[in-house]
Amino acid sequence: MIAMSGALGLMALASACGSAEEPAADGAEPAPVARGLSIVEMDEPAGKLVLKFEKDGRAITYDMRLGPKMDTPPTAEELAANPELPTYQVDAQVLDAKGQPFHMQMGGDSFIDVSWAMPHVENFDEAGRLKDIRLMRDAIGAFRALKLPEGLAELRLTGIQIGLGVEEVPEKPGLEVPVKAQPVIGEGALAPQGDLASGGSSVVKWDYQIRNKSIALGLGDHTAVLLRGWSSSTSVVFTAVSCNHGACADASSMSTHCTMSGFLTDDGTHTRWFYAEPSTTLSQRSGGCSTDYSWSSGSNKHNCNDDAELQRNAIVTDSTQSTTGGSCGTSGFHNSSPSCI
Repeated sequence: MIAMSGALGLMALASACGSAEEPAADGAEPAPVARGLSIVEMDEPAGKLVLKFEKDGRAITYDMRLGPKMDTPPTAEELAANPELPTYQVDAQVLDAKGQPFHMQMGGDSFIDVSWAMPHVENFDEAGRLKDIRLMRDAIGAFRALKLPEGLAELRLTGIQIGLGVEEVPEKPGLEVPVKAQPVIGEGALAPQGDLASGGSSVVKWDYQIRNKSIALGLGDHTAVLLRGWSSSTSVVFTAVSCNHGACADASSMSTHCTMSGFLTDDGTHTRWFYAEPSTTLSQRSGGCSTDYSWSSGSNKHNCNDDAELQRNAIVTDSTQSTTGGSCGTSGFHNSSPSCI
């Protein structure tokens, strides 16, 4: 009786911690770990984590890769105020049930997984896509309860920050985004936008924001860029952010420096240059400068503001940019954020 009681107690404790299950083997069901979140694949030495989050009959997948420590990490004061801030560079993709990415994040100058690339944002159900976007915010509590090996703990923080970055109403000065009058579902969840298109939808226009925060006692800025894909119903259906070796360009990490006026029309390909791809070879897929990184730019070095300028130009021109010249090989010192054009 004592042994049985002790065994039951251990099982209850493991269940409460939410981490008793091992990752699923190939072909097996994902292992449940916390509040709808389950591990699909985990490789601590490789810094790889794939998770599935399920709620209300829908499922999204987080595919994350752990990079090096941030070159511009949060200060001790910022961490004291918010211990959930990531301090490592992380690449992330969030995919719908069909495997289509609808949120992407690049931590440094290039994707750790060289097969990752900007998708064609098309052939999706718009109402379902907006529900999937809300799921990223609904998953915050599950990520907070998630138990991971110490070597992957930063990926848990990344999941939290991705959820906190979901905007309830897109910030777009001068544009009234129609929102259907119905209750918001879930904690801080995003209400459906606009009159949703029926059938398969595609992105029809794009815009971007440059976000920043003051660093080095106000002597400079850390800067990153947010790209948004919009549907014909004025709904944001795709987001991609750069982090540029520090905090990422989401609403939870930094303030908005500027938002481009108007929109950029999609050319029918339903994709946009942002994470620059100077070659079709996988080994050269990048999203920032390929010159050495330094807090001071110039002398064939670059900083986050140069990366942001490169990304802005790629979005505006919808074309690849030089990762060694131009913004990346400037002779000047760029200590402040570039403007929107």
